[in-house]
Amino acid sequence: MIKKLNLSILDVSSLVYLIFIVIPLFTFDIKGSYWAYVAIFIIFTISYVSLAIFSKMLSTQWIYICLVIHYLGIMYFVYSLGPATSLYLFFSSFLLPFILKVTMKSAVFIMFLIVLLLNLLITYLVDPMSVGFLCIMYLAILLITIGNFKQRENIKIKQALEEKNKHINVLIAEQERNRIGQDLHDTLGHVFASLSLKSELAIKLLDSDPEKAKAQMLEVNTMSKEALNKVRAIVNDLKIQSFEDEVKSMHALLNNANLNFKFQNVELANGINPSKQSLLAMLLREAINNILKHAQATCVEGRLIDSSQDITLVIEDNGVGIDHLKSDDLKSIKTRVALMHGTLDVKSDNGLCLTVKIPRGETQ
Repeated sequence: MIKKLNLSILDVSSLVYLIFIVIPLFTFDIKGSYWAYVAIFIIFTISYVSLAIFSKMLSTQWIYICLVIHYLGIMYFVYSLGPATSLYLFFSSFLLPFILKVTMKSAVFIMFLIVLLLNLLITYLVDPMSVGFLCIMYLAILLITIGNFKQRENIKIKQALEEKNKHINVLIAEQERNRIGQDLHDTLGHVFASLSLKSELAIKLLDSDPEKAKAQMLEVNTMSKEALNKVRAIVNDLKIQSFEDEVKSMHALLNNANLNFKFQNVELANGINPSKQSLLAMLLREAINNILKHAQATCVEGRLIDSSQDITLVIEDNGVGIDHLKSDDLKSIKTRVALMHGTLDVKSDNGLCLTVKIPRGETQ
């Protein structure tokens, strides 16, 4: 039964508190009519069990009806048994935020506060000496309830961030599929066409000019090896690296190309989640590839800047820069920046300087 209702031990254990109102049925230590107490006990128990055990099966309307009965029952028990029965209000500190999922501005929470005040009034009328004790208890109940509201908001924010990260990961995967497809097309498309032409030519020359046929086959062999190396390079490029690893890879790449490369504060990237690090690494790789292809630079510098609002990536070189930036220039970089809800600033003065700002709320 517990498994079917998807109950936790905490849900079932809350029924233990019914002992406080069961005992007076046998001790007769009750103010007012005994049979009225029995009737209210039965109704209260049904509402309490419904809220604690069957709330996931009840409609919202029935939950609210049970809650009203629950609060009226608590006020009656405070009158007939004493202020200690206010302990039942601890249940509301869990019920309101996590089961009913109301807010602190809702009518239900206001009703909860009114019940606290009415219980204080009842206690003042029947047992004035217990008002101080009850105030302390209600303060604890109120603080726990507010704390649970805050916890639920944090859970909602965390879930929203997780959903956003899942969406970003899907976009990253889609973008990488497109990039891989383009890389394979650009790298291998003309290679296979050339291999086909050269192999056909070699077949035709095999009888009339074996030496030329052999030369063509040697070229086919060379081109196939080059294609294999390019495929391996593309596969290696698919391996997910941290931003710090990517910086090391770019350092080796630029050194091999006789370019001086310096990067400051790379360790700040460790505060960014893996999916954002992957995007940032791709952005760095794209910028470095553009520098190698077009900048004619001799020196490249990069750095991360941390602030309370955002994390900034700066990449600059001493190359030829861009005279007139067109809308389709740096398209891939702009796309990756947009995925991180960041901003891109491009300056071309004695080289090119890219400044990418990522909102800190998007980096956690």
